[in-house]
Order: sequence, then structure tokens, then C-alpha cells
Amino acid sequence: MKKFVTLLLIAFSVITTPSKAQPGTICNADFTFQFTAFNTVKFTPVVIGDSFNTFHQWSFGDGATATIPLPVHVYATAGVFNVRHIIIKINPNGVEVCRDTLIKQILIQQQCNLVANFESHTDAVNYLKIHFLNTSVPLEHADSVRWTFGDGTSSLDVNPTHTYNNAGTYTVCLRVKKNNSAGTPVCVKEICKTIVVAPLCNLTAHFNWSATAANPLTVAFQNLTASLTATDSVRWTFGDGTSSLTVNATHTYANAGTYTVCLRVKRNNTIGGAPCVSEICKTIIVQSACNIAVNFTLHRDSINQRKVYFSNTTMLPAATAIVKWSFGDGSFATSWNAVHEYALPGTYRVCLTIQTAANCIKEKCETIVIAPPPASCKDLSKFIFEKFVGDNQKYKFTPQHISNDVVYTWTFGDGTGSHDVEATHRYAQPGLYIACLTAWRGPNCASTTCKEIRVLPQVNCDSIHVGYTYQRDPLVLNKIYFYANANFPILDQTWTITKLSPATTPPVILHQNNPVYVFHDTGYYRVCLRAITLGGCVKEFCNVIRIERVINSVCELQAYPNPTTNLINVNVVLTQPVIIHAYIYNTLNVLVKDKQQQGNTGNNIVTVNVNDLAPGLYTIKVVYGGKTCYARFTKL
Repeated sequence: MKKFVTLLLIAFSVITTPSKAQPGTICNADFTFQFTAFNTVKFTPVVIGDSFNTFHQWSFGDGATATIPLPVHVYATAGVFNVRHIIIKINPNGVEVCRDTLIKQILIQQQCNLVANFESHTDAVNYLKIHFLNTSVPLEHADSVRWTFGDGTSSLDVNPTHTYNNAGTYTVCLRVKKNNSAGTPVCVKEICKTIVVAPLCNLTAHFNWSATAANPLTVAFQNLTASLTATDSVRWTFGDGTSSLTVNATHTYANAGTYTVCLRVKRNNTIGGAPCVSEICKTIIVQSACNIAVNFTLHRDSINQRKVYFSNTTMLPAATAIVKWSFGDGSFATSWNAVHEYALPGTYRVCLTIQTAANCIKEKCETIVIAPPPASCKDLSKFIFEKFVGDNQKYKFTPQHISNDVVYTWTFGDGTGSHDVEATHRYAQPGLYIACLTAWRGPNCASTTCKEIRVLPQVNCDSIHVGYTYQRDPLVLNKIYFYANANFPILDQTWTITKLSPATTPPVILHQNNPVYVFHDTGYYRVCLRAITLGGCVKEFCNVIRIERVINSVCELQAYPNPTTNLINVNVVLTQPVIIHAYIYNTLNVLVKDKQQQGNTGNNIVTVNVNDLAPGLYTIKVVYGGKTCYARFTKL
């Protein structure tokens, strides 16, 4: 393909105006120009002069100007422009001694940015007919187009359709010429591509298979290849060294096993071009006859209910079968029948598996329940009780051992009682009561258990008010001390700290009394206290706190409960999952405890068991994500 270079800038006529010069002084505004690119021009005056007494003024015809002797100007658009050059000379006193002006006209043309290209596709009915699409850019109606199809023929159509006489490989070329105005450079581009004229290969090999009911070793294969014709070649390979050329094959394997079966289909009516072949392989499992009906029965020992006898009732065609029992508690047996004693009560899944050949394995499973042993006579009357939510004077009583052969008698300590197995009772007045359960299984098996119940008065939750106050640390302004308050005793505190817009971190939840929290970012936070008071009332109070300044040099955490006797906790807030390392030092800065745990996004509670530490003052250092924080606590 030939390359054509277009001359982009052409100089036209020169227009001059008379110079104004004093006698004996020469001012000549003539200049030359040079095109450094299709739209970039360098101007050189005949007289340059020195900058102290010679001045130049340029006007490039597109609104741009310059005052330097040797300007270079870039034109944004094509067109005809009048370039004006004025030269002025002055004497040492600053008086103009001469002036001259010259105008030259230049033409800026666009470069040849034509890109030739085309696409082609085969006709859906006639594979010898090829449709060509001219995708050259920019393509205009005045442009000349010439196609050569590689078989000695050509066309001047923009988007031709050509029918070849024979299948084969051809080189198709497209030549596009820009028909510019007379006197301007020629812009021509050409591209060639190789195309293959041949029937479309739309074969997609596919098949299904199934074992016959009479003999599992005999497998029927169904050819499901789309658009299969009578002249196509078919070849099966069955993975055992045998093959077949029939369209749909049936094959009997000598042995059960796993085989790779392949179907290859070839189209025989193609003319020229590459062969049209499609192949698919599948893995099949051939099994031998396996019609075993596995079955078993079981019965419990009359004295020991945890001991179970299993009887295998499976009918086998041969005596060489492999038997395996799984009792559901991690133990097994391989005998034909089995006896198993369970160590603990519970629900277990028992399975019997029988294998007669490598690919013939059958299984049957059943679920059995091993009941707990009956309670001893002295334990018959043990019971638990719980208070109803929202009613301090209402209780539910439940025996720890419930059996149909036991009679239950309740006395609640206020002169009332019940014979229900599970009893519910509401005390009329608060106070201290003794509740008893008498359980009777027979004249020689009975017992009584009593427990003390402290009934609290019913509280009117509407009259309880909860709130909190807070105080900023005078040195660390982002460290806040919170103090809960209420008109009734608070038994439990849960604090939720949520950053308001923009919410950059998930909420932090602190389940502790009167916490101290170090905020890690400025902004507004909603801090809510959820309190559970004496009597079971749940109250919540929220307030918005503004953090105006964060001191990053101090990373301080709060350890709780403080003081502690066995466990110490700290809260760590993460923006992404990292490993959290915790180290505990005594007053001599000796490491006495360490712990490591995976931290997740949000609030993480790091808990360390300090029960074995001696009483005293300790420091806990927490390291996570390149950050190190400290907290101090007292061990009692």
C-alpha cells in the first residue's frame, strides 16, 4: 500500500504597503515563513535588528499578535489568513526614524487524516457471496473508492457485494481518495485484508448417554449434534480401546469403571478452506448390577436402655459383602449384627453400609433417641423458677425432672399451691417467700425441695427517668467522661456512640458503667444510653456531642471493669479487619500476659483473663494496624 504525503500549507500572493522612512534610514518589513507542521508557521523578517532600536509588530490574521522578531504561530483552524508585519526603528532619543508595513496571505489546510478500513461477512444463503462494508473515516460522497477482490475483478461502489466463482483464500484491497479542490495535495489511503470463502462451520458436537435397564454395562449413546446431515462423518471412541462409526451407538463394556467417551463429527461437503470438524468428550461411570436392599432392625436392652441390639436383615446375592455400622457417636462396627452401648443420652443417626463390588455400595440410616436415665428419688423435687418480664410479682416454676409417673405438689409460701407439673403464680404483695416442690413417685420414692424467693414491688416504669452528663478531659479534648443518672437504681448500662453525617465509621457499643471514651475524629456524635433499672424497666436517653479537636499524639483506651478480679476488657474500633495484639505489663514494665485476636470492622472487645495475676497496678498495651494505645487498671 502506497503512502501519500499532503503539502498542507501553501503560500499565496504578497501584498505590500509603502514604508515610511526618514532619508538615509532603511526600514524593510519583508519576511519569509516556514511551515513546521500543517498548522504551525515560523516567521522570519528580512531585517531583524537589535531590540534596543528596532521593534516588530505581528498580526497573524486570526486575532493573535506578537512583538518578538522571530515568532512561531499555531493556527487552530484551516483557512486563508492575512499576516501583517510592521517594523519600526527609533534613534537613541526615542524618536521614530522609519516604519514599514507588509501583508502576506497564507492558506492553512487540514492534514490528510483519512483512515481506510472495511468489514466483510458471508451471505447467510450463499457462502460464495461476500458483503463488504466500507468503514473508512472520514468518508464523504465526493471521495473516490476502488475495490479489488483478489480474483481479477474490482468495483467502484462504496459498499459492494461480490460473488466468487470458487471457494478459496483471497486478498481484498480498498483504496480511498480524497478529491480535494484543484491545486491542493492529493490524500489517498489503502488497506488490504485476507478473507476465506468457504461454507460456514456451524457444527457443535453433543450427545447424551444412559445405561440400559437389563444390563448396566450396556450404554446407549444418542447423537444430539445440531444441523447433522447424512453426508457428515461420525466417529465414537468409548474409552476402552473400541470405537464406532454409527450415528447413534450402543456399547457394552467388559467391566464397570470410569471411561472418557468422545464424539467427533466432520462435515464432508466443504469446498476449500479449513475442514469443518467438531468434537466433544464426556466422562461416564459404568456400574455393575447393584440391586441390594439394605435393611436392619433394633431393640433396646430390657435393663439398660442405653444398650441397643442391631440385627442385619439384608438379603445378599453373595457372602463376600463388606459390612459397616456407624452408630452416630463416632464409633463403628464391621460385624454382620452389632451390639452398642451409648455413653450419653441424645439423638443419634445409625447407618448400615454394605458393599458387594467396587461400584456397588448401598446404605440405610435411622435415627434413634437414647433417653436420659430416670432421676433418683432425692433429685425428683429439684426445680427452677424465673420472674416474668414486666411483672416483678409473677413467677414460673418448672421441675428439673419431668415424668408421667411422678405427682408434683407446689406450695408458694403465701398460703397457696398447685398440682400442675409447671406452675405459674403471682404474689399479691412483695416480700420474702419460701416456695417448695414435693415430688412423689411412690411410697418409697419422694422428696421435697424449697427455695427462697424475694418478690420486689411492681415498678411504674413511666415514673422512672434516665439521663447522663459528660465532661471533657482538660488535656485530651477528645476524651469524654460519661456519668449516668436516674431517679431509680440502674442495674445495667449500654452506650451507643454513632458518628453523624458524614458517617465514616460504624457505631461503637460499650456495655459498661460510666465509660470513658476517646473519640478518633472530629464532628458530631449521637451518644445514647440504654439503662435497665431495678424492677426491669428499660429506658433510653440520647444527646449529640461535638468533637472539635482530636489530639492524635495520645492513644488512650479505657479498661473495664476497673478494678477487676479476673477479666479485663478494652474496646478497639477498626475501620478494616486487622490483627489485634494485647500486652499486659506490671509496675516494673515486665510483660506478664499477652493475647492476639482477629479484629473486624467496627467495635471489638478484647478480653484478657488476669485471674492469676498478683494484686496491683497494671498497664495494657494494644497494638493494631500500626497504632499503639494504652490503658491502666487495678487487679484486686
